[in-house]
Amino acid sequence: MSISPVVERKHRVAFRLCLVVACAVGTLGARRARADEAADTSAPVAPPEAAAPANGSVFVDPVGFLLFGPTFGAELGVGPGLGQYSVVAYGRWLDAGLLAKSLFESSTDKFTFSYGGGLKGRYYFRGGLLGPHVGVAVEALKTRTESHTDKVATNNLIVVPEIEGGYRACFGRVFLGASLGLGYAIQASKSVVNIDGGDRAKYFDAKDYSTIYGSANLDVGVLF
Repeated sequence: MSISPVVERKHRVAFRLCLVVACAVGTLGARRARADEAADTSAPVAPPEAAAPANGSVFVDPVGFLLFGPTFGAELGVGPGLGQYSVVAYGRWLDAGLLAKSLFESSTDKFTFSYGGGLKGRYYFRGGLLGPHVGVAVEALKTRTESHTDKVATNNLIVVPEIEGGYRACFGRVFLGASLGLGYAIQASKSVVNIDGGDRAKYFDAKDYSTIYGSANLDVGVLF
């Protein structure tokens, strides 16, 4: 089933939302840099006890309600020191995102439960699962919209490889992390099927959503 959103307007909305998160990344980095500089120039003090190293984290991204759905995930440090490299597994409630709704829904086609899941590999420049980081990711998105007017449903499977960068600031064991990603959405499969006893699926064609893909995340979580 073909859906025709105003692509330019959606791209402008996504770009502006990504800018908001980009500003958050810059602000976090700048504040942490100023704090480090102030610590370097202050009077010598007795070194505090070293905090226990972080081996992993759990997090949620409520800002996803504005974009491609809220995410939740877990991270595990890997390799020497366990804090320089990490693997992240996450899930996404896709149909709860406002931007996702604008891309996949129309006046007659409405989301049913749609979701995504992915894996990331990250490198933290400072170690400890904190500070600036870069990485690669791959995510699979499974969408379904239904039109009870036409009695058809549209299914999509989209695979998104991407690169990302961001910054994570820690407040005790609680952290706030912002990141931006850029990749390409690949339409792996698509179909239109009959529902509610309909027989018109053969007259519709599912849209191909292959396109450049941008993502933004603002994670709140806990280190362990």
